[in-house]
Amino acid sequence: MGWVLIVIPLIFVGIGVFAYSNGIFEINQTNLDKSLQNIPQGIQNVGKTAKNYASDTNVILRDTLNKQLDDAKMKPINIPVDDIQNITQLIPENTIVNEKPEIDKLQLEHQVHFLTNQYRVDHGLSSLDWDDDLANVARHHSVDMASRNYFSHDTLEGKSPTDRGVSQGYDCEKIVDNLIYSGIAENIFQNNLYDKVWYINGIPTSYEWNDLDAIATSTVDGWMASPGHRENILTSTYDKEGIGVEISSDDKVYITQNFC
Repeated sequence: MGWVLIVIPLIFVGIGVFAYSNGIFEINQTNLDKSLQNIPQGIQNVGKTAKNYASDTNVILRDTLNKQLDDAKMKPINIPVDDIQNITQLIPENTIVNEKPEIDKLQLEHQVHFLTNQYRVDHGLSSLDWDDDLANVARHHSVDMASRNYFSHDTLEGKSPTDRGVSQGYDCEKIVDNLIYSGIAENIFQNNLYDKVWYINGIPTSYEWNDLDAIATSTVDGWMASPGHRENILTSTYDKEGIGVEISSDDKVYITQNFC
């Protein structure tokens, strides 16, 4: 039986989008003071009234400029949730695909099978034959994991891959070089329909969806990067496999790969 590979999907959540009103004022208070202090001597000596006027002007200018600086600070704009169409335009268009893809589960199963055999051939092994009965065993397990929200080789009742196969009338046993091999080997993977989701005010607004090829490739590459799963894929005594795919209501993609 293969090892469990729990892959945390690359779902990067929490990229908030905020709009700001920006005002930029570059004020050098020191230069202002020097300018006011360097008024020509003749003007400074015109009398007490002129001096008081200059002093009052200094205060007024400072108060006015300080007010402008306060007004220029960046302040967030409250964007109504109902205005969602305008909000999504703030995110770069080249990173968003908002339309949820329609994934053909049977096609995804066969793409995973194809990529698995590519790795076997690259390592000098024969291709695995597709086994419909073994695929049904795998599908039942993927459906069970998706519907009951768990991720394990054993069911919630403790049934192993071989147990599940026997309960469906599939018994894997073969003799190779006077050795008897019995039981179903298994790889499982939990993928996802999307890699990223953008939220505004706690509401998902945009998704970066994965297509079928991306899901299949990341699944098989993930297995090959894990020693236990890799061993199952590259075991020479296996000559057939079945793949089962199910997609849960929360967009998780459960993939079961059974070998015999």
